[in-house]
Amino acid sequence: MISPSFHLVIKQCHKQWRSPLFRTIVVIHQRQLSTIEHEKQDSKKQDNDGLAQSQNSQIQKVKFTQKAQQTAKDTVYSLVVVAGVAALSGLCYVIMHELYSRETPNGIYKEASRICLENSDVQEALGLPIIVHTTPQIGSMRINNVRARTFDEKGHQSMTVSFYLTGKERSGVVAIKVQKNISNKFVYDYILVQLDKQWHSQNIVQVYPDSNPSSFRREISS
Repeated sequence: MISPSFHLVIKQCHKQWRSPLFRTIVVIHQRQLSTIEHEKQDSKKQDNDGLAQSQNSQIQKVKFTQKAQQTAKDTVYSLVVVAGVAALSGLCYVIMHELYSRETPNGIYKEASRICLENSDVQEALGLPIIVHTTPQIGSMRINNVRARTFDEKGHQSMTVSFYLTGKERSGVVAIKVQKNISNKFVYDYILVQLDKQWHSQNIVQVYPDSNPSSFRREISS
């Protein structure tokens, strides 16, 4: 059985609950609780957002580092390729210049050998056909290099070149001297063919490269 005092307390609480002040306090308390809960959620969301931003920042740093490393590698590779192309181009230029330029020992050798082969005195002295070679023996296994020597003479660059001619009747050693003129072009001082056997009582045939060979027939005694 409920005591009158307890019944009175319940009745008082009910009256207080029904009073506007009490209900206002309860609503304010509920709102405070809701606000605190929202603040906790916002704080947690901010923490999650900060963690996500930190992770994204770390990822961006890693990507930037990888990109920088790749760029550095690409730059190094590009420099290596450019250096290789430049070196190859330089080598090709040197080779092409040596093979096709007249102002080289190889160029003088080719031009002088053609002049000698077209000279009527050389043709008659050696006997056709005539073979041109850079070593004493025909078909030698040695490297077929042109024998040349460059030097300075009275302020002008000079060069001597030698090679060999072998004909049906005789053989000869060709001695050439050239000197650069004011146009920086080689001009011939002489082309001499030293014969291994006398021809018309002469051991040397002088070739005139700057004139018509058929208009000259001159031999120099040794």
